[in-house]
Amino acid sequence: MLFTQGVPLPQLGQPPVVFELELPDFQILSSSQSEITVPSSNVSQVFVHILKPAADNINYGSIGVNINGESAAPISEIVTGAGGKLIKINLKLLPDYKFINGRNTVEVWAQNRRGRMYYTSFIIKTANENWNEDFTYEVDQAPAAMKEIPPRLVLLEPEHPVEFPQGASSIPVKISGIATAINSITHVLADGRSIPFKAGTKAQTRQLIRIGNSESSVVFETTRTIGLNTTKIVVEAEDQSGSRVRVTIPVFVRASGAIIPASRQKYALIIGISRYKNNSKGIRNLEYADADAKAIYEFLQKPVAGSFSRDNMLLLANERATLAGIREALTSFTAKAGVNDLLLIFFAGHGAPDRFAPQNLYLIAHDTDADDMPETALSMPKLRRYLDENVKSKRVVLFMDACHSGGLSTEGTRDLGHNLANQYLEKLLYQEEGRAIITSSDVNEPSRESQKWGNGHGVFTYYLLEGLKGSADTNHDSFVSVGELFRYVRQKVRLETEFQQNPRMLIGENENLALAVARPQ
Repeated sequence: MLFTQGVPLPQLGQPPVVFELELPDFQILSSSQSEITVPSSNVSQVFVHILKPAADNINYGSIGVNINGESAAPISEIVTGAGGKLIKINLKLLPDYKFINGRNTVEVWAQNRRGRMYYTSFIIKTANENWNEDFTYEVDQAPAAMKEIPPRLVLLEPEHPVEFPQGASSIPVKISGIATAINSITHVLADGRSIPFKAGTKAQTRQLIRIGNSESSVVFETTRTIGLNTTKIVVEAEDQSGSRVRVTIPVFVRASGAIIPASRQKYALIIGISRYKNNSKGIRNLEYADADAKAIYEFLQKPVAGSFSRDNMLLLANERATLAGIREALTSFTAKAGVNDLLLIFFAGHGAPDRFAPQNLYLIAHDTDADDMPETALSMPKLRRYLDENVKSKRVVLFMDACHSGGLSTEGTRDLGHNLANQYLEKLLYQEEGRAIITSSDVNEPSRESQKWGNGHGVFTYYLLEGLKGSADTNHDSFVSVGELFRYVRQKVRLETEFQQNPRMLIGENENLALAVARPQ
């Protein structure tokens, strides 16, 4: 389990604008604004302008751009523009570059002939978000309403894919939620059948999806009986303009013996840093990161969590979590776990970009110097290398709490200078086989901590502990699996923060790996 909290670093002053973003689909003109909201994910083109005079000293081959962390070179063309150089990105050329509902990132960098590097990142946020990553969200906008915000659909039930119990030939599934639109919702359907609207609480609607005064909403509820041959349930909402949002809920039958028991040997590396040596130089202390780590350390030793042996656990808190100490743990300690053993890694602390080279991302140690991060902080590529070279275990569970708050320093949050650490932690550390990763927040979001959560925790850790204690056992089979835990934590954190903190997950083949016993015998 791995956690990283953000750190707002000292600013060097505002450099001249070199890059601007343009979105022709929505007639959004060239702008240096770092976060832009668009009606939907139906984006076919992204233009990045490299402005004069900087553009005059940049060769075409020294320009790069990423879309959601992936190189966009295969779908990009660089041409001469009126104000300098223009990167024309065609998202329709290849399917892997399609924008998602939620937050999308565009990174661009360029090096001039003297070796100076320019870099910035843009966030393109859709008005229609993917409220549950277990479900598939699609938007069909009416031709006359392409510039308008399409209808939005939030399912309150079910909260996760429908699991068909063994031996049953049919089961009832309750479907309830909220649909909103700029004009009005005309239809809500479940598998093509109309769902009647019901009276709902306006306050709940506004809290869940933060609708504006110009939007209207409906609350709906129905029960649908499905049979063994059902593989999905499709819920749709249509507005007055004819635009639709479609949510597909998977339905599956759990195979006999699907739960994977944790191996006999279990190892845990747990790191939590609230106090920083260079706090006076801009690395802000945190309130509860060390408390989070210590709570996880103590809980994992309980029978409900599999009785981790203290001999197989390493806790690095505050002054013990130096760069040298973390490196030693990631090389020597993690190597102790055998191929068939379980390894949990938990890191609670800051994650940040180098303020001199913001494209370079780091985990911040207790003794990190903000003015010399390459030598005193742990870079993302080195973290990946340590894990790849030293970890033998096929079962690795990591929790990442790297938040993104646009550099805002707000009481009660674990803030991070504007960077894409969560995105790169996922891409660098995730493997389809063997590794499961959860990050506590999405791009440009704060991770919150407060006394109100368990007398002093981050909201993410609080619900992680609650889930492991049994609350995440949604199918009531007496086990808390990786998939159940991740979904429980994600949903609770989102609701508790009014959808302002949205955990992300990649679990690969670890869906059914048991992490705790919900009702120990």
